[in-house]
Amino acid sequence: MIHIRVLILLLSGIALMVSCSKSPEDKILALAPRFQKALCSKMIECSKDDIAKIPPQYRATLPVFMQSEEGCVSYFKENFDKAREQRKSQKRELTEETVASFEACIVGLETTTCEPFKGQRGPRLGVPGCENLEKISKPESP
Repeated sequence: MIHIRVLILLLSGIALMVSCSKSPEDKILALAPRFQKALCSKMIECSKDDIAKIPPQYRATLPVFMQSEEGCVSYFKENFDKAREQRKSQKRELTEETVASFEACIVGLETTTCEPFKGQRGPRLGVPGCENLEKISKPESP
């Protein structure tokens, strides 16, 4: 019985060490699918009325990330991958603050209304916590 308790305690400690030892890049990579799902489902949900007003023959001209949730997730996954490769080639590392900001953005996306997705919002998404999103999700333009 004591051996089982010691084994459970040891395995719990190892699991805690492994989860705490993740790099910020690994943490962002683990959070990316949750972000992509939250952003894309919110974008599609909040723009479906506007998209329905577009004549069918012109809907194909919409950006791929606005045509379907699957297309949106693929688009943002590709951008994440490009941004990660760019950071790697430039030897730039993400910080724990960036990870915390990214997590705040995800929570903001999951809890926000459609208001930030409507009307004029400029080049940035108006969701609290998503102010630094471009550092993670978009590659820099050459």
